[in-house]
Amino acid sequence: MKKFILLLATVGLITACSNDDDTPAQNTLNGTWHLIDVTCECKPVDFKVGEHVWNFNLKNNQVSVVNTPSENLQILDNGSYTFAIQGETITIQSVVYDYYFKAGYLFLSDNPEVDGPLMKFTRN
Repeated sequence: MKKFILLLATVGLITACSNDDDTPAQNTLNGTWHLIDVTCECKPVDFKVGEHVWNFNLKNNQVSVVNTPSENLQILDNGSYTFAIQGETITIQSVVYDYYFKAGYLFLSDNPEVDGPLMKFTRN
């Protein structure tokens, strides 16, 4: 009986301690993200947390974007947009982005190998 309890506790610890930072789980996308960097063939911009905020709502598949100051980043203007998630991609305004999480950051990319944007977001 003691072996069974020990086995059960070990299995519980192993499953409870999994790290999903690098797993594109939809639930981690939900909420507020701050755009902090864009890599592309565009003019470099000095991003500060709170200036470009994207709030993903998985219940209604909407992302609301607030850009302050409202610079033309040629990504998304202020407003609400419908999105669709399929596997490891998210489609916003008919643009299909790959999305993934790494080291606590959210990344959205649209063919960065051919000068499309690679956007980096943080929750802070």
